[in-house]
Amino acid sequence: MSQPLKIFGTLVKEVVQSNLCMFCGACIAACPVNVLFPTEDEKPTIKGICVLCQLCYYSCPRVELPRDGIETWMFKRARSKEETDLGIIRESHVARSKDEAVLKVAQNGGVVTSLLAHAIDTGLVDYAVGTTRTDEKPWRPVPIEMKRLEQLLAAAGTKCSASASLSKVKDAALGYPDSKLAFVGLPCQIQALRRVSTSTFGPRKLGEWVELAIGLFCNNSYHHNKLVIDYLKARKNIDLQATTKMSLQARDGRLRVYQGERVVLESPTKEIEPCLLEACSKCDDFTSELADISVGADGAPDGWCVVLVRTEKGERLVRSAVEKNIIEAKPIAGDGLSLVREISSRKKGREAKYISHSSVTVPD
Repeated sequence: MSQPLKIFGTLVKEVVQSNLCMFCGACIAACPVNVLFPTEDEKPTIKGICVLCQLCYYSCPRVELPRDGIETWMFKRARSKEETDLGIIRESHVARSKDEAVLKVAQNGGVVTSLLAHAIDTGLVDYAVGTTRTDEKPWRPVPIEMKRLEQLLAAAGTKCSASASLSKVKDAALGYPDSKLAFVGLPCQIQALRRVSTSTFGPRKLGEWVELAIGLFCNNSYHHNKLVIDYLKARKNIDLQATTKMSLQARDGRLRVYQGERVVLESPTKEIEPCLLEACSKCDDFTSELADISVGADGAPDGWCVVLVRTEKGERLVRSAVEKNIIEAKPIAGDGLSLVREISSRKKGREAKYISHSSVTVPD
């Protein structure tokens, strides 16, 4: 007896309605007839006729994420027992940008912005895909493709909510078909990129367009309307237009909202738990373990970032940026890496959940 088709309706039932959807955008990017779209409440929806291709379903990293197979595809080996908490790492540093324009707008050390600019300047990539903000909907992350430094600067800084940013990889690939892309994302979005790149039934070509993946540290993501509109604006009376930065660091469990250099709100993350994106409780990746380079503030001094270099291409980019005085890097001092490992280990305690299908395999 033939198996029923795994179509968008199946994805909605098994992933979206089960609160496993991280709003990564992989299903939207995979749709060959462009009938899937993001919604305001961080879910995919369909507006048109499904052609029953199943690509959306088999591109979802919550359907299956064969980590060992993906690591073997990426690194030629799976992680050892000693690498359980942080994944495979070639080098680790604390680093910061040497560009004053970058530091002026940076969340912490401006490393991601400077690495992207250097990757574009050196021809490693042609465009970068990430998230930015708009004046119309302040603090709602919006996927964007970037080429110019001013675009990279405008996109700098933490956004506390998810965006279907992988969908912009498809837009960039179609708009610039001969280009190489960099992708910046949260751990779940990096997982989605690798799932798209390796799924037997997925649109692997999308993954092939991405030459460089930079992953961000992330403990949790939050519903935009619940956190920004209901909690910050309505309950705490925060002027969103005047807000210049939001900080969520796992090491101290605090949300800080800045206007200029002034902290106008400091709340324990326990207080904003009702705003959590439900799927975060089923994610166990803190440091974007499947990225080429992972970057985060936890474990670094103020104004610096922890940088975990995972692949050879990531190593070449970081070393080139140091040699060209784009960034400065030094060894992680004290208990910095231990703190990152501790936070990651705590997140590993969550019950990561996938809908396993043995027919989904990773190519050689």
